[in-house]
Amino acid sequence: MRNRLAWIGSVITAIYLVGFTWFVFGRLPELQTMALNNFGDFLAGAFGPIAFFWLILGFMQQGTELRLSSEALRMQAVELKASVQQQTALVEAQKISLENHERSLEPLLEVTYKGPGNLYGLEVDWFHVVNRGAYCRNVTAQFFGAGQEMHGIVVNPLAKDIPQEFRNTLGLPVNQEYKLSISYEKVNGRQGAQHFALFKHFAEDGVGFAIT
Repeated sequence: MRNRLAWIGSVITAIYLVGFTWFVFGRLPELQTMALNNFGDFLAGAFGPIAFFWLILGFMQQGTELRLSSEALRMQAVELKASVQQQTALVEAQKISLENHERSLEPLLEVTYKGPGNLYGLEVDWFHVVNRGAYCRNVTAQFFGAGQEMHGIVVNPLAKDIPQEFRNTLGLPVNQEYKLSISYEKVNGRQGAQHFALFKHFAEDGVGFAIT
């Protein structure tokens, strides 16, 4: 657009100057006898139209550049918005990936009641815990209920599908609800815990536990 306006302006200016020269050439004697102030007015009147013409072209060029600048800014804003959306999607994807990775490191514990036993003359209940998920270590099982908090029991590290046994530290009265908390350390060093609700009840062969 700039080159086009410059070309149009140059052509029209050249035509105007040719016409002006032809007009003045036949009136040189009159110009030679013209007073200086009148000669100045003549030149101002002669070149005023072409100056005004170039002023109009300048405004047109400025308007074109402003439109192009506005369009460039709009495109930059669109690109910036798209970039922000891409970065947001990337962060969200990374977050989901980290969450999935964290879940893949989580043990999946199953607790079953093995049966009653006697330890140093004290009646205890034995349980099995099986890990169906990722390996964990520093495992501790602790019972809560019957108005007391019992000492934690250290359990062997839990590899996948290899059962380990543990017991309660005190006799648990029948027809009572208890809470079992198994805490552990995952392979990434983070701590975790899983909780189970227990209800000790009488069964046909003695006592049993409903575990959820």
